[in-house]
Amino acid sequence: MTLSLNLRRTQARIGGLLIGGALICSGALSGCSTTPRPVAGMAAPSMACTDFNFPIYFEKGSDQLTAAAQQTISYSAARVKGCVIGPVNVLGLADADGPAHRNLVLSRKRADMVAAALAKAGLPSPKFDIEALGESGAVTPSGEPEPLRRRTEVVIHASPPAARS
Repeated sequence: MTLSLNLRRTQARIGGLLIGGALICSGALSGCSTTPRPVAGMAAPSMACTDFNFPIYFEKGSDQLTAAAQQTISYSAARVKGCVIGPVNVLGLADADGPAHRNLVLSRKRADMVAAALAKAGLPSPKFDIEALGESGAVTPSGEPEPLRRRTEVVIHASPPAARS
């Protein structure tokens, strides 16, 4: 899982071509150029028009998108370009720091911010299902804070376009 996550981060950072979980670029993996070399005869990955999910993380107390969040949103929108888009679920979360009502409002703002960025990136906005949980679930039953709760969880339901006759 760490390798997969690191490949995705590398792909987003250097613009490599991610095919079937492998990073394809000119040269050895450690020597990737910033512009990927086209792979002759390869079609776009078939995984592009399938459902997938991803988190968007936020700074403490903030609903503003980071540069990494904006890159993730751009990549995700590009991944499903040309697909039939079903519902897009955006769930806003917050940690347990501060009053519960404030955390609920913050988690809703985070979800709205991500949905707006996804719409701006080209996803159809009537398809969004936006929810906010605030700090609900931010503390484990043993009283420990749940790590990395300052985020939204996004699920994009995508399918291949119907074959044209």
